[in-house]
Amino acid sequence: MIKIGVFGGAFNPIHNGHVNMVKEAFTDLKLQKMLIIPTCISPHKSSAGLISYEDRANMCELAFADMTESGKFEICDIEKRMGGTSYTINTIRELKRQYPSDAVFYLIIGGDMLFYFDKWYRYEALLGECKVVAAARQTSEYSDMCEYAAEMGRIKVLNLNVTEVSSTEIREKLKKGESISGLVPSGVEDYIKEHGLYV
Repeated sequence: MIKIGVFGGAFNPIHNGHVNMVKEAFTDLKLQKMLIIPTCISPHKSSAGLISYEDRANMCELAFADMTESGKFEICDIEKRMGGTSYTINTIRELKRQYPSDAVFYLIIGGDMLFYFDKWYRYEALLGECKVVAAARQTSEYSDMCEYAAEMGRIKVLNLNVTEVSSTEIREKLKKGESISGLVPSGVEDYIKEHGLYV
């Protein structure tokens, strides 16, 4: 059996909260592989202000460069190749076709996604296709997440260290010309400056 983590998102841009959470989840869940999947067209978020898929994927590569070299982490373009709206149920089913039959997939989501998980496209079917685990994006939301997950059933809440930062906060700082040092990996910060993103 191989345990594979799946962490998707707009990553507009990817930041230290994403990076720290997924690295901790990898260890906590004792996974063998982690797939980082930038969404092509998100069903959850407006495309307004969303930069190109290529720029977001490139920043993911930079953010996880130390982990992708080991082969344990992979920036996966499956949703780009599938095209259309990136519904997670379709992504998981396509991954299951590509990997050995004994692979177990762990879908990792943040608290912001957990609280309306029951609004996701075919969420009940998704719960049957993979193990869903959630991690807090803000320290204050952990207890509420545990309560919500208990009501939903079949969702595990991870108790990880929280790095409180959001992509929205980063984009706003960049528009104001403020520093984002310490909020994103240094390679990502350099990429944003070099390509004049979010200004």
